[in-house]
Amino acid sequence: MSDEFLRVARQEIQLEIDNLNKIFLSCANDEQFHERSVEIAKHMHKIKGLAPMMGQEKIGEIAKMSDIITKHVSSHGVLKGSHDIILDAVKRMSSLCNGQTNIQPDDFRKHVMDTYPDIFEF
Repeated sequence: MSDEFLRVARQEIQLEIDNLNKIFLSCANDEQFHERSVEIAKHMHKIKGLAPMMGQEKIGEIAKMSDIITKHVSSHGVLKGSHDIILDAVKRMSSLCNGQTNIQPDDFRKHVMDTYPDIFEF
């Protein structure tokens, strides 16, 4: 891939993460997360698709799990603890996007699977 494509893709991912951070400024609990879940899912889905194409597999993996939770909330209603888990995901993706390398998606995956074993079957 060209350097230009990677630059634009990084900017796009950062923009999506910035948009998620803005949403969470006015989204403080599971009920509010449910109310905004469709909007949040659109941003997560875009990150999930773009990140692996630009070599950001960690961001892509976190976004993939977050996308599943967000879509579940959107279609099934309020899910206890979902706000905090997705906010944590956004913080992790933001840190990775800013060059932090010690964040592992496996830690996030374990936390999510322990919290929502009925949603995740992988």
